[in-house]
Amino acid sequence: MAREYYYLIAGLPDLFLDQERKDFNLIKLKEEMQELLHPEDYKLVELLFFEYDNVNFQNFLFDRKQAFSTLGKFPQEVYDEFEENFDQFPEYIKRFYLQHKGKSNNSEFEETNENFLGERVEKSAEVLFQEEFYRFVANYSNRFINQWFEFLRNFNNVLTAISCRKHNKEIAPQMVGDGDLVETLTRSQAPDFGIKKEIDYIEQLIQIAEINDIIERERRLDLLKWEIADELTLFDYFSIERILAFVVKAGMVYRWTKLNAKVGEEMFQKLVKDLRETYELPKEFEK
Repeated sequence: MAREYYYLIAGLPDLFLDQERKDFNLIKLKEEMQELLHPEDYKLVELLFFEYDNVNFQNFLFDRKQAFSTLGKFPQEVYDEFEENFDQFPEYIKRFYLQHKGKSNNSEFEETNENFLGERVEKSAEVLFQEEFYRFVANYSNRFINQWFEFLRNFNNVLTAISCRKHNKEIAPQMVGDGDLVETLTRSQAPDFGIKKEIDYIEQLIQIAEINDIIERERRLDLLKWEIADELTLFDYFSIERILAFVVKAGMVYRWTKLNAKVGEEMFQKLVKDLRETYELPKEFEK
């Protein structure tokens, strides 16, 4: 039976508004979630934070010399002694690391895949790592996690295909995963790739991709993701799915507070509005 978090969800406005918008602390929010959620449900929250671990791992593996994110599960010192701490990492990181270092006999990770015509397609290590991550999260049975990460993979693949077409680059090597959508994106010559039925936001993505202003383009992309997160939890009121959608949105707010003060304020106010309108405890629970 699914766990319901009546009082936690009703208290999200206070939990969120206690924070200073100019120094929005996503780590503190994550720690609060760990204290308030059932351990199995908190593992789902951790999945949403794995994007930061993915960046840290790739920075480490590919020696990118980029700033370390403290939002991930694994701190810097764990990477400093990576092989000694190897067993702490999730399976997809361990599997990819072994293959990348030539320490695995598993043939799943060959850097070439076949397309729908049976032709060999060379993919970068970064793309292969993303494929491994999406296979990993697909093993989770939570509805929001399944639908959200499927959406993200499709969203990013479509956006990448639009960019590749615009810059006359081959699409297939940049696609994460396979399936009917990837096949269609790879071979279609239609302006909308002929995927309007499968991806009902394709026209929005095409329009957004044409925006030259980087900040505005990224803002519009995040607003579209926000809209999808709302749609996926339309009939969820007190479940972990509602909390997961909140965490997704809080992550967007955090990103914008670091990137652009004006947009950060806009996103902060949008989440405040959502919280006030949505996360209200019914009267029967107020007694």
